[in-house]
This record gives sequence, C-alpha cells and structure tokens, in this order.
Amino acid sequence: MEECLAYFRRAIADPLSVPPWSEWWAANVGKAEAVFPLVDYVRLKHRKLLGAQQILQFAGELPANYQPPSPRFSGSCGQCGERTTNPPTESGGYVSCPTCGVIDTFVNDTPPPEQNDA
Repeated sequence: MEECLAYFRRAIADPLSVPPWSEWWAANVGKAEAVFPLVDYVRLKHRKLLGAQQILQFAGELPANYQPPSPRFSGSCGQCGERTTNPPTESGGYVSCPTCGVIDTFVNDTPPPEQNDA
C-alpha cells in the first residue's frame, strides 16, 4: 500500500514527476485492488486522482480544504491526473484535459510584445 500512497503523494504535489494517472493505473490496478479496501479501490477506479486525494485527506495527510494546483502551472488535471494542454492565444487561453475537457480558462493580462516597447 505504501508504494501506492507514495505515487499519490507525488502525483498531487509534483504531477510531472510521475506518469499520468492512466499509465499508473494500468500498471497497478491489480495491486490497488489487493491492498485497498473495496470502497477505496472503487473510489480510485472511478475518481482517479481525486480519489487518491480523498484517501490522503481521510488519512490526515492533506487538509480537508485542499485544492490541487492550477493545471495552468502543474501541467496536470487535478481531477483525473492526466496531462493537460494549454494552447496559447493572444487574449488568453484555456487548459484542456483529454479526459475532463476544458478545465480552466484565463485572460492574458500582459500586452502583446509590440506594446511593451513603448
């Protein structure tokens, strides 16, 4: 179980330091089923990284009001643990998760480079 919990901790704290959830789950589904109680296994199977976060919260390792870092900066979806894309636009952009869809939108507050030269 500790090996799984170590992955959860790293996936939440530094998502790009570990494989995306789908890769980890494919390689570890049998282990998770064997070491976690049924309710936690089902939580992980259906809630993915959010389920892992909840397990760590119930264990007291994360505060109850924990919010994952913005996918704009972490490069990973805080709900499912998949890598995100962040296509840039002049006025802002969005962060897209291949599983969850668009999960964040933002507006650029920095003027385009030609306006910075003044």
